[in-house]
Amino acid sequence: MEQPVLVLGATGFVGRRLVAALLAADHRVRCLVRDPQRARDLAGDRVELVQGDMLDAAAVEQAAESVHAVHFLVHTLSRQSRRDVDFMEVEQAGLRNVVDAARRHGVRRLLYLTAIGTAPDAASSWGRGRARTEQMLFASGLDVTVLRPGMIVGHGGDGFGMIERGARTPVAMIMAGRRTRFRTVAVDDLAGALVQLMDEPRAHGRHFDVGSDDILTVGQMIDEAAAHLGRRPPLKLYLPRRAVAALAPVLERAAGMPKGAVAGFVGPGSDADLVGDASPIRSLLSRPPIGYREAMAAALANAS
Repeated sequence: MEQPVLVLGATGFVGRRLVAALLAADHRVRCLVRDPQRARDLAGDRVELVQGDMLDAAAVEQAAESVHAVHFLVHTLSRQSRRDVDFMEVEQAGLRNVVDAARRHGVRRLLYLTAIGTAPDAASSWGRGRARTEQMLFASGLDVTVLRPGMIVGHGGDGFGMIERGARTPVAMIMAGRRTRFRTVAVDDLAGALVQLMDEPRAHGRHFDVGSDDILTVGQMIDEAAAHLGRRPPLKLYLPRRAVAALAPVLERAAGMPKGAVAGFVGPGSDADLVGDASPIRSLLSRPPIGYREAMAAALANAS
């Protein structure tokens, strides 16, 4: 019988698209989920649910048995079982459990999703923390590939949710720099890239920025979405990032987020462009990515 592909973060925005893309490519899928009720729509003949948390080594051990590959897409900015430690420490602890279980079960392949802007010398704590995690994975002895997307465009995503809400209202509240530019990527293109690279030896031990050729500010994305909806561009109010950063500990506790989740998003360096270089990955993919307008139109259509 074909070995399943393990997905951590399957109930998330990208995770659900990845499960669908894996099934469309005739793979069996196993999902480690904390709440099976949230994942009941994923269950099926070719999808197995294992209840557990990535911080529970025994649950990860069970989920990793006899799998072909592992995709780690956990979004540690969301509510977690551990809130007393830094958000990147939560992610690293979960990944260490995955690496240990993979080694014990002889699983070689691991794909990890981070973000454009990840670098040891990044100005933001996000970028530096994710770089440390990537280095840990590349030193694990597994066949690791890291994908770094820009602004992920699709209905249900946190980033595109800000764009969608802004495009539908007279006044858009924006938690991003006025001039900060993002490379955009359609969520289905991102999921498709994860599937295609899973069995691609040329991707082992490498990280890739991934996205389209469209590089836009959040304000530009909102205006294009508003035009697509037949609306006037909204008035844009950019939230004062220093004030949000000062309130970050309160917001994190109220939302049940790990420490640093909000502060890392609005703190020093968070206004840096997230553009990267998406050309190296192109030769490994079967088709070029779609642009922002097409991805945005599909996302808005899914919302209606």
